Order: sequence, then C-alpha cells, then structure tokens
Amino acid sequence: MSDVRPLGTAVLVAGPAGDLRDALVADLSAGLAGIAAVHAGDDPVAMARVLPDATTLGLVALLDDGTSVDERIVRLGADARARAAQTILVTERDRHDDLSGALDGDRLAAVIGVPWAAGWLGTHARSQLTRWLSARDPRDPRLTALRSRGPASDLPTSTLLRDLELDEQALTDRLVTALDRALGRRPRLQLPEGTRLTHQGVGVDGVIVVLTGSVALDRASEIGELRLHHASTGPVVGLLSLTQQARAFFTARATSDIEVIHVSLEQLEHALTVEPEVGSVMAAATARALAMRLRRSEQLQVEKAKLNTELDRERTQLATALEQLEGARLELVESARMATLGELSAGVAHELNNPASAVARSANFIADDLTRLLTDHPRGAALAEVIAATRQRSPLGTARQRQLRRELASALGSEPVARRLVSAGVDEVARVAELASELDADEVEEFVVAAELGGAIRNLLLGTDRITDLVQSLKSYARPADAKVQGVDVASTIDDALHLVAHKLDGVELERVDADDLPTIDGHPGPLGQVWTNLVLNAVDAMEGQGHLQVITRREDDEVVVEVIDDGPGIDPDVLPRLFEPRFTTKHGRIRYGLGLGLAISQRIVHSHDGTITVTSEPGRTVATVRLPAA
Repeated sequence: MSDVRPLGTAVLVAGPAGDLRDALVADLSAGLAGIAAVHAGDDPVAMARVLPDATTLGLVALLDDGTSVDERIVRLGADARARAAQTILVTERDRHDDLSGALDGDRLAAVIGVPWAAGWLGTHARSQLTRWLSARDPRDPRLTALRSRGPASDLPTSTLLRDLELDEQALTDRLVTALDRALGRRPRLQLPEGTRLTHQGVGVDGVIVVLTGSVALDRASEIGELRLHHASTGPVVGLLSLTQQARAFFTARATSDIEVIHVSLEQLEHALTVEPEVGSVMAAATARALAMRLRRSEQLQVEKAKLNTELDRERTQLATALEQLEGARLELVESARMATLGELSAGVAHELNNPASAVARSANFIADDLTRLLTDHPRGAALAEVIAATRQRSPLGTARQRQLRRELASALGSEPVARRLVSAGVDEVARVAELASELDADEVEEFVVAAELGGAIRNLLLGTDRITDLVQSLKSYARPADAKVQGVDVASTIDDALHLVAHKLDGVELERVDADDLPTIDGHPGPLGQVWTNLVLNAVDAMEGQGHLQVITRREDDEVVVEVIDDGPGIDPDVLPRLFEPRFTTKHGRIRYGLGLGLAISQRIVHSHDGTITVTSEPGRTVATVRLPAA
C-alpha cells in the first residue's frame, strides 16, 4: 500500500488482480493525482482497517467478481470508514439482479460499465469525492484544494445541468435574454391582479414568461374551484399544454400585479431554431416547474393523508360522543320513568294499604265473630275447629286436589260435596269420613259450610298479604338511587322483581336456588330490581311464556353471582355481540325491553355497581350472568 497523499484521503479498488484492476487503478490515480491515494486489493475491509487513523476513506470501487453485489456491500459494514464511504461498481456484465438491496439502502453511488472512456473515470471519481466531502462538511478545508486542482469539480458543466442549478429568477433572466437575442427585445406587458393568462379547457397557442409578480394555477371541479399551484407555478405558463398540443388543464390567474412577456407558437419555434440557449433554458425551466409541481402534489398527498387520519380520529371521537350521549339520554329516560314510578308507587301504596288493612281486620273480626256465634250451637266446638283448620291451611297443589276429590268422593259418596271440601282446603280424608258416618245429611252440610267459611277467610287474608307484598316490592323497586345502600340483600331484590312480574310467570316453571352463605352488597335495590325484571322478562319472552326458568344466586370468592337461565330456543351467535346496544332487538323479538328498559340500561346499572353482565346462549339454554362485588 502506497503512502497517503497530502490531502489525507484514500480511494480503494477491490477486486481480483488482473489487467482490469490495473487499468482502473491507473485511471483513478491519474484523475486523483495530488488529491487521494489509490489502493488496490481483494478485501476492502482489510485494506480500510490498515489505513492511518487520520486518513479519510472517500471512495470504494468494487470490481465485479461474479459474486452478489449486495452481499459485498453488506460486508463493507464491518468497518466504519468503509461503511461511510461512497461506493461504485465497475462491471463487465450486461445485467445485474444482485444489487437491489444496495440501491434500496442508498449504498451505491454509480454503476460503471466496461470499457469506459479513457481518462473519464478519474474525473468522475474526483467529482463524486468532492460532493461527498461537501455533503459531510461544507467547510472542509480540503474542498478548496480539491476544487482548485484541475477542471473537474462537484459542479455540473453541461448547459442543462448548469441551468438546473440556477434559482428561478436567474433562470428567468437567462431565458428572457436568450429570447431577446432571438426575437429582438420583447414588449413587457403589465397586467393587474386577477388577469387570466390561460383558461381551463381552452386551446393554448403560445407561452407567457412571468418576469415579476405571482401566478396561481386553478382548476374548476364539482366542489368548486381549487387552487392547486401557486409557489410551484414556475416562470413559464402554458408550455406543458403547448407541448402536448392540448387545451389548458388549469386557469392561470395573476394573484398580484405582474409583468410578463408573451411568446406565440411561431415566435417560440423561430427562437428555438436561431438560439440554442432558448431550448436549454426552456428545458431547465420546464424540469424545475415539473419538479416543483411534483413536490406540491406530494405535499397535497401528505396533507390528504393527514386530513384522512384526523377525520378518522374525529369520526371515532364523534362515535364515542354519540354513544355517550345515547347513554346519557337513556339514563335521563330511566330517571324520568323511575321518578314517575316512584310517585305512582307512593300513591298506590297509600291507596292500597288502607283498604288492604281494613279487609284483613274485617276477616279476623269475621273469624272471631263466627267462633262466638257457634258457642251455643250443639256442634259449635267441632264447627269452630273446622273453620280454624281450613283458615290456617296452606293452598293445595292441583295434583293433590284431584287426589283428595277422588278419595273424599269415595268416602262420602258425593262428588259435589267432595269438590266443595277440597276447594275449602280440607285434606284429612279419614277425619271427614269419620264425621260423615256419625252425622246426617244436614249436619254434614253444616261442616261443609264451616270449611268453606274458613277457606274464604284464609283467601281474604292471603289476598291482603299479597297486596301488601306487592306494594312493598313496588316501593323497593322505585326507591331513588341517589346514594348506595349498605347491606343490600340481593335475593330480596330478586323476590321483589318476581312479585312484580308474577302475572307473566303463570305458564312458567320457576326454580329458585339461593345460596345460604350469600353475602350482602352495597348498592341500589331499585335499579338492581330493574335488572332482574328485564332479564326475567327477556327469558319468559324467549320461551314464549312456557318453559323452565331458573334464577340462581351463589357466592364465588368475593362476588355475588346471579344467573337467569331459560330453556328457550337460544340466541343467534351473530346477535350475541349486539345484545347490549341501545334499542337493539332481534327479528323474532327475543331480546325485548322489560318495563321499557333495555339490556343497555341493565348493563349500565350493573357497571355502576362495579359489576359485569354477560350472556351466553346455545339452543335450549341461554344464561344471563351478573357478577357484583360483595360488601
């Protein structure tokens, strides 16, 4: 390896030894004489690692050796200086499919075919080295020396590339000067703001060069006129439409007072013929305008993407806000209904409690008076015993009543008498048969009437108790939910709800299973009753008023679990995820509202108790599960 040149810069040539590598080294050394030391070898990383620390590695030239270019460039990453240097490929192959990674990673500065023009490669390397140093540090002192050594530099020398380096005003000045040379001094046209230079959809037969002022490009659309270009308009208006022999795509409109030159198609053709610089400057102006418009188009795409993202975000926020508003509306509706129900329940309680109490007192008075009236009756004690027994006896089930009617009819020989006794609540067949054997028909009738009187008194008392229970359940159901109540018995809230919907359960076999160790919770009894009412009515509707309904309570860890299970047809799996949406119902009406309240309200009530509500379903079994934290 030779000594590094005074500028402290090195260039590596990596590839198999041979005439091609020698020619490459010679050409680079000639072009970079006094600028950089050129070193050759097989392994660029090994060569880079033995360079002095103060040496800058500016360029690595890879000779194609038949292996993957991508892999060779990846291996350069093993050394920091080799990884940072410019890389060029010198190849004899006509095609390459092994350098996509290098191009994608911006690791390949140039691809040079063999043979190359003699002496040109050194100039090429010198220009690239200059640009590389300038990009790293524009104040690098080596740049001054590099640019002073010979004609090659990092600046373009061709007319078109040189013109592309000019700013817009300098480019406009060159174009006007060239046009004046070709056509004579062109009149300067001074136009006020708002003047249209081209009209969308109208043919263009010349170009306009804007000397001062600004021009915007507008396009009419279905949503109105859009301004697509302003700063990106460029100094030459109408050239693109002219070259395409088409109508103007935009309306060019002055956005300030402007000064322009008008060049007709014939004048432009003459200028291009007699003055070559007009063509090169016009090409540069067109390229610059296209580049600016492309950047503007890309900016619009970025802005569009940002707006779409913002629109999606706002749409999501709006959907959330609408959902919250719907929830608030439902809560207001619920509050209004429960306030009305509370007022109604207070009135109902007042109107029903007094008559019910009066009926209960009267029934007890009647029982006491009957006992006193029977004191002087020959069989008064026995008749009073019958009245007391039937008054206190619990109602009989349907199957038991049928059995007793058969047995009593057989013992008494009278189906009507047996039916009356069973209706009165008599269930002691042996005792009745014994009395009947000792009494005549009139005396038996007295005992039958006594039994019926006892049953009637019992029914009066049961009815008043039922009214009292319903009033109490209604008051609990409509209790305000302003503050949580401590020690709420969940099973009692379920009882209250079942009392209120008992008329819906006539054809339903209800099974209650309550755990003995069920803890209390802190909550609102009234709203919880709404949840149980809604779940029970949904289940009854699903079973079409007939079936087996289970209401189960149990304790799981620190939670109270309530399950409402029906044996209805089940809920479609596609419907399940939407059950808790406000105002949702299935086509068959299987998910309905209880007392005008939906499952969305039930879910909200459960969540307000820090609980959860879920529904699972399969044909023949639907389970609504509510979990509430224990107190």
